[in-house]
Order: sequence, then structure tokens, then C-alpha cells
Amino acid sequence: MIKYFDLLKEKRLQIKGQKLLTQGKIEKAFDAFQKAILINSSTENIYNLALSLMAQTKYLQAEKYLRKIFENYPENEMNLLTLAECVIMQKKWNEAIELYRSLADSDPENKTYQKYKTIAEDVVIREKYVKSKYLLNFSILELKRKNDKKALELLLEAEEYFPGNPNILNNIGSIYMLFKNYEKAYSYFSKAIKNDSGNKRFQKNLFTARKKLKNKLKN
Repeated sequence: MIKYFDLLKEKRLQIKGQKLLTQGKIEKAFDAFQKAILINSSTENIYNLALSLMAQTKYLQAEKYLRKIFENYPENEMNLLTLAECVIMQKKWNEAIELYRSLADSDPENKTYQKYKTIAEDVVIREKYVKSKYLLNFSILELKRKNDKKALELLLEAEEYFPGNPNILNNIGSIYMLFKNYEKAYSYFSKAIKNDSGNKRFQKNLFTARKKLKNKLKN
């Protein structure tokens, strides 16, 4: 039985790790999740650790943790979707197809599941998808190094491979905001919202870009 104070520590580590992951401080997030899992090897902690490994492009290691969850909870859709992403990034096409088909069959009305099933089954699109995701990951590393121009180059290339990826579009918009090019920032945030209308972060970015653009036009 886990002690009360250990539970509090675990919760703090979970919150800290999630915050660090959102901020792009991946290694520190990984450390926090590792400490949490030492207190409690719960499904949540295992999943968080897998996410931090995927953010570091350590897909094979992440897959081992996701498989562990899959063995115990094969119908957990969030884990199944993450596992499918993990195997497609390793170009394990047959496994990816099987997992995405399972998701699509479980919820035929889910457009996201249907879209990724199509991606996995198409020999051309899936290669472009994987290439775009790697470029996205490399751009994040360049941003951490304060090399914004290089990051933008990588993101624009990623967009060519997979034009509808909302995260790529949002990141391009964010860099244009840094460059104070509010017209292009607004355009890319709008595209991101179009592909992920419920994302509050994208909505906030669009609102900020619109405000900056209006102020610029006034002056």
C-alpha cells in the first residue's frame, strides 16, 4: 500500500512532468515521470513515461511501455492510438495498419481514426507522414537551441510532406509570431484551427495574432 505522502509526491511529479512536456523540456519531463513510476508503477505513470520517450524519438523504448499497457487494457483507445503512432514512426507498417484498423472498426464515426487508417494503408502517404513527423521533432530541437530560422525551414518542409497537420501549422504560426510577421502567423493559426477546431491553444494563438495584426494596421 502506497503511503499518503508518497501519493502526494507522485501527483506533484505527474503535474510537473506534464507541464515540462508541454513546455518542450522533454528530458526533465522524462526524469519527473521516472521518479513517479518508482513510487507507483500505475498505468498513468507508464503511459506518461512512454509519451516522454516518444517526444525524444525513442520509439522502440516507448513501444515496450505501451505494449505493457496494451496487454492489460487492450481496449484503451488512447493507449491504442499512441501505440499505433509509435509503430508507424518505426515503419512497422503491418502492425500500424492492424492497430489503426482496430481503432477505426471500434468507432466507425471517428474521422480521426478513419484518416489514420487511410494513412497507414497508403504506401506513399505513410512515408510522407513519418518524414513530416521527424522534421517536426527536429524543428523542436532547433527551437530549443534558439535557431528559429532553421526550425522554420524544417517546419515548412514538413508542411510540404503533410499539409494538414495542425501541430506543424501551429508551430509555423508561432515562429512567424516571433518574427513579428503577424499576417503569416494569423494565416497559419487559421489553418491549424481548421484542422483541429477544438484545440484551445490554437484558438488562443489565433486570438493573439488577430489582436497583434489589428494593432499593426492601426499604427
